[in-house]
This record gives sequence, structure tokens and C-alpha cells, in this order.
Amino acid sequence: MTRLLNQDVLYAARQLRKNPGFTTAAVLILALGIGANLTVFLLLYGVLLRPLPFPQPQQLVRINRFYPVLHDTVVPAYSGTKALFLRRANRTLQFAAVYDYIPSHVNLVQGDQVVALEAMRATSDFFHVFQMEPKIGRGFLPADMTPNSPGVAVLSDTAWRLRFAADPNIVGRSITLGSQNYTVVGVANPAFRLDSAVDIWTPLQIAESPQDKSNDYNFVGRLKPGVTLVQAQDDLRRVLLQLKSTYPELWNQYESVRLLDLHDSFVGQMRPALQMLMGAVSLVLVMVSANILSLLLTRSFARRREMALRAALGASGWRILRQLLVENALLCILGGFAGALLAEFATPALMRLSPLPIPPFVSLHIGGSALLFAAGLVLACALLFSLVPAVESRRTQLNEALRMNSAQLAGGNRSLAQKSLVVGEVAISLVLLVAAGLLLTSFWKLVHVSPGFEVKNVVTFKTALNDQQAVTSAALGQRLNELGARVEALPGVEAAAAVNSLPTQLTPDLPFDVVGRRAGNEDASGEEKFMPITASYFNALRIPVVAGRSFRPSDTSGSEPVVIINQQVADAYFKGQNPIGQHIRIGAIMGLEDGVREIVAVVGDTKSSGLDAPSPGIIYLPAAQTPDSITRGGVGQRGVSWVVRSKAGNEDVVAGTRRIFMESARTPLLSVETMQDVISESVAQQRFTMMLLGCFGLISLFMGAAGLYGVMSYTVARRTKEVGLRLAVGADRGDILRMVLREAGLLVGLGLMVGFAASLAGAQLLRSLLFGVAPRDPLTLVFMCGVLLFTGLFAAWWPAVRAASTEPMQALRME
Repeated sequence: MTRLLNQDVLYAARQLRKNPGFTTAAVLILALGIGANLTVFLLLYGVLLRPLPFPQPQQLVRINRFYPVLHDTVVPAYSGTKALFLRRANRTLQFAAVYDYIPSHVNLVQGDQVVALEAMRATSDFFHVFQMEPKIGRGFLPADMTPNSPGVAVLSDTAWRLRFAADPNIVGRSITLGSQNYTVVGVANPAFRLDSAVDIWTPLQIAESPQDKSNDYNFVGRLKPGVTLVQAQDDLRRVLLQLKSTYPELWNQYESVRLLDLHDSFVGQMRPALQMLMGAVSLVLVMVSANILSLLLTRSFARRREMALRAALGASGWRILRQLLVENALLCILGGFAGALLAEFATPALMRLSPLPIPPFVSLHIGGSALLFAAGLVLACALLFSLVPAVESRRTQLNEALRMNSAQLAGGNRSLAQKSLVVGEVAISLVLLVAAGLLLTSFWKLVHVSPGFEVKNVVTFKTALNDQQAVTSAALGQRLNELGARVEALPGVEAAAAVNSLPTQLTPDLPFDVVGRRAGNEDASGEEKFMPITASYFNALRIPVVAGRSFRPSDTSGSEPVVIINQQVADAYFKGQNPIGQHIRIGAIMGLEDGVREIVAVVGDTKSSGLDAPSPGIIYLPAAQTPDSITRGGVGQRGVSWVVRSKAGNEDVVAGTRRIFMESARTPLLSVETMQDVISESVAQQRFTMMLLGCFGLISLFMGAAGLYGVMSYTVARRTKEVGLRLAVGADRGDILRMVLREAGLLVGLGLMVGFAASLAGAQLLRSLLFGVAPRDPLTLVFMCGVLLFTGLFAAWWPAVRAASTEPMQALRME
């Protein structure tokens, strides 16, 4: 048996060597299909299917706030007090920890150098939850959480190597973060990576408080052995009911608890995009398989005499099928190997282009699962490529095949299988092209949406201020005004302002009450986005002031409290009234101690939640008048964003700005980019998805055209004698041209009908990815049908011209 298999392999290698053109084309096409599928599989498996790199990852959960009455709304940000209460009173969690919702920027001061690091604050059980204790030193102790206790820190392995030269004596060493000294107590396990890259961890010094109405943290836990997700959820709901008697001010009758698998909570938002890409690339593999199958069918017609001779000499059907299997397996192995190499290089390149927030714990290297997936594709293709030609070849009777010469073999019975493949390729091409066309239209409309401000000639950056600089809003506002004034004094600078977050980036909400309104009325209170800003913000972004006045540098902590609202807030809460001079109170429900504020202006709306979202309501506060607790929890932890408008032709103001901030605040500039780049990044995911689907659509268009060209070329060769006879009895060459194009048009038309129905059926899958265009947009459907029809007829044109150029006598002399 082994000897026969070796003979089959050697014979298969000789056959592939004898047809280098066919072999090269088939291997390259297979490499494209398998490589593309393997690349997307690496993403899908690495992000969605691969377990978290922690011991017993199935025990890890995220605890979220859950509001059944608000359409089952799940909110991941949790209150520190509620989390600590649930942690100490539950019966189902082995460990539970609280940590910052997003990392913050801190400045590591090393002599004359200042380096910005990503920092995260966490409670004492943080490393216990993940069972990833530091490789050097220790984690945090309960005593480290006590407010005003000595500062300690745990370094990441990367920061330890990069910033401290992998010093083995790092434990006990004092470091300066901002203006505060910390003692390094440990170095984290190098395998410890969460959903955000972090350089250093410090203790989250919080305690239970009846006035804590903020929700600023992640809350994670590890289930006890044998406890299910449902059991833990029921237990935490029981504990939440106890909160009513302990902290009645914090208890909310509409709030419940929802537990999610931690892995799903990290990557769940990426699932639809990745699944759509996997579906699209699978269609590309179908197109690739159809093209190679068409080539193999054409090749099998030329080998019918060979197969007939084998059968005449006593070869069984299984023996012939085995030979085909070996040949095609060898071909597919070569294509699979080339596809794996393509995926190995394509995946990192794709990730550099991708805006998808791939978590640091994700591994995208080809491993056992990816190799099994590739082997499965190779095996499936080999079986398909062998069985279909084998079944097709058995339709020809033995005696008939032996009597046929090579010319007749090329013109054997019509291949329904080949034509069916072309119809399928056209249908798949239309589905992918329609999807790409819809996304292209959506993206074009998205990038032409006005953001509500002018983006040209604006540079943005972030700065990390230390706790001392952000201890009070009054001090911070004064410092920001001073820095802004110095930047505005630079040559070429028109305006400079600070803000808590840039437009299109994450902006927090803030509840407020309208003074003088009866409680319970719809317009008596609400919750909208809020932005602490300095005086030049509207000038820097040229946001129009619709009514009233802008903020002034004199709007400080000692002056009358003021606020500015945008048009959305004015329309929602002051419809038919003049909001200027009205008063609101912010954060009362959160326990914020803030006075009554006068509305001094209404400004234009901006797309602060993204270009694809409606303009939200926004409340603007002077930075110097922002409540201190918001300043410490927001600016103090996440830093300050800046917008600097330069005069036309003088955009290079970064060098002077960097010098000012290093001299005055000892802080480097982070994330320096233009406002145009910020806007572009906000639509990066839509652009990436559009580009990928567009590439898949173009590949499918090329494959469909190549398949139709091959079938029509084969059809012309098969009907050479018929064409010669028609010409001999008086047919016009134009008639021959139209006959061939008509047959091609019929195949394309059938494919368009199938693809049109499939596009309509699957259109709703794209709804969440579209903006300003309907999933069943008729213009896109008609246009893409036209593109495919034109491409198909163009592909059939050359075979049609060749048929019309046939010499009648030469064709009639064919046997």
C-alpha cells in the first residue's frame, strides 16, 4: 500500500511539473484564499475564542450595573462604595477587586528626564483575582488602600526593563510620579496583560462612604470553585438589597447586578465586525475554490482518454479517485503552505492598519488551532477538487472516450458544473460588491458630516498633571490659564485652550436640575455630556456662540458660578424660552456641593460622540469653577487635552509649546496630532471595514471575470466546428459575436438574480455599520449589478471575438 501511495505521489508531482502554468496559477489562487481565511481566523480565534491567559479563566467575571426598566441597560462603570460593600458581603466570590475604568497618564521623574507612563490604580485583591502574583516582590496589601497611607507601586515587566534596566534590586527603590514619591514593592508577571497596556499600578485608596455617588471603576471577581455565573449573580443581587439598610442614600430601586464572563466583556463589542469579516473572507474562499474547480474540470476533459484507458486496463473507480485525490492533495498542500506564509506576514501588517482595539492579551501567532484550521481547509479543498471532476468524468462512456481524439475531448459534452460555478461566482461577487458599495457610500457621507467646528490649523495634545497641580479646581484653572496665555503668546498661535476630552472622544455625563422647575417634570432635570474648558475653547475650535457671551479668564472660583449650554440642551430644556439668565444646579443627585449656576451663553452643537451619532447635549463649565471632586477624579487621573489653533501657514507650533510645558509644568506633550487626525481616527473602524470588504469585492470581481473567461474560452473551443458550419452557410460574424455574448450574458444574468436575492436577504446584517444609507439602497444594488454585467461581458468579449474570427474551412476539417 505504501509503495502504491509513493507511486501516486511521484506521478502527481510529474503531472504538476508537466503543467507549470496551471500549477502556478492554482497554487497562487489557493494561497490567496487560504491565506486570507487564515489571517481572519487568527483574528477571530485570538480575540474571541482563545481563553484569557490566566489560570482558570472561566472563573473570572465582570460585575456591572443593570437597569431592567431602561431596556435592560448594562453599565460597566461601578461605584467604589457599592463594589467594596458587595465584595465584603457576598458568598460566591473567591476574590474581587476594583480598578480604574481607564488608565491614566503619570509623569515618571528621573533626574532631568520626565517620561509619561500609563498608570492604573487597583485595590488589594487585584493580582489575586487573576492569580497572577508579581514575579518579584509583592502585590498590594489592605493597608495600602488606606487613604493617605505611604505610596507603593508595582511595575510592569516592560517598564521595569525599559525604564529601570531590569534592576534586580528594584524592590524598595523610591521613584517619583508627578510630585509624589512611591516605593516599588513588586514587578508584575510578564504574562499579565489586561485589555489596556499599563506601565505601573498603584493602590486605589478608597473607603466606603454614604456620599459616594460616582461610578468610576471596573469591578471584577473570581468565582469560588463550583459556583456558576447565575448563582453568583443571584447572590450579588441579594447583597445589593442589603445596601438599602446600610447606605439608603446610595440604594436605587431600579438598579440590579449583571455578571458577564470577563473575556466576553473585553471583546464582545468586536464580535460583529470580526464575524462579518470571517463571513466575507469565506465567500472569497468559495470564489477561489470555484475558479480552481473550473480549471480542474477543463483539465479533466482533456484527461478523459487517459482515465478511460486506466479503466479499460482494469483500474477501479476508487483507484482513479485515489490518484485524483493524491494529485489535488499535493496541489492544495502547496497552496496551504503558501497561504500560511502569507498569513504569517499579513496578520501583523493588518494589525498595523487596523483600528480595532485589539487587547494586549491577544496572541495572533500561528499555533496549533490555526494549523488545524488550515489543514481542514486543505483537506476540504482536496476532496472537493477530486470528487467533482471524478463524478463529471464518469458521465462519459468508456467506448465513447476511447474513440475521441484530443480535439474532440476539448469539445466534449457541455459542462453544467462549470456553468453553475460561474453563476455562483457572479452571485457571490454581487453580494460582496453590494456590501462594499454600501459601506463606501456610508463612509463618504460620514466624512462629509460637519462636526460643528473647524478642524483645519488645529493641533491637539494631552498633558499629565500631577495631583498637587490638580488638587483644587481653582489652582488648576489658574495654572491652565497661565499655560494657555503663554502658548497664545507664541508666534503663529491664534488661540489655545484646555478641555477634559477632545470632540469625538469619550466624554462623561453629568446630571443637573433646572432651578425653579417642579420636580418630576420632564424638563426639570436631566443628564448630559459636560466639558470643563478654559476661556479660549470656542475661539480655538471656532464653535459659534449663538447667544450670550463666552467664558472669560475672570470666571474663576471667586466669581459668580456660570455655565454655557449647547443648542441641544437649550431645545430640550428651554423650548420656547430664552435660556440666557436661567439657572441650573449640577450634580446634586451625586452629592456634589456646587452652587446655582447662571447660563450665560448658548453655543452651536458639535459631534462630540462621533460623526455617526447625533450631536449630544453638552454643558460647558469654566475649568476654575468645576467641582473639586470632578477635577481630582477626571483631570487629576486622566490628564488634560489641549487644542491650539495656529494662523494659516504657521501650523508648526509644537516645538515652542513643548518647551513651555516642560519649563512651566514639568510635563511632556502626549498624543500630539492635528484635529483632522482626531476626526479621522474617530471613523477609522468604518474606513478599515470598508477597505477590507472593498478588497474582497474586487478580488471576487476578478475571480468571477476570470471564471467566466475560462468557461467561455472552453465553450468557444468546444463549438469551433459548429461556428465554422454556421459561417459556411452564410452566418454573419456579428451573429457569432452576439451568440457567444448572449450565452455569457445568460450566465451573468442568472448569477445576478441569485446575488440580488442574497443581497436583499443579508442586507440587514450591515445595518449597524451603515450611516445615512439604507441596507437595501436601490442605487447601490443597480450600480453594482451594472458593474458586474459590464465586467462579465468584457470577460466574454475576447472569446467571442476569437469565435467570430474562425476560418470556416479550418473548422470544418476538424474531426
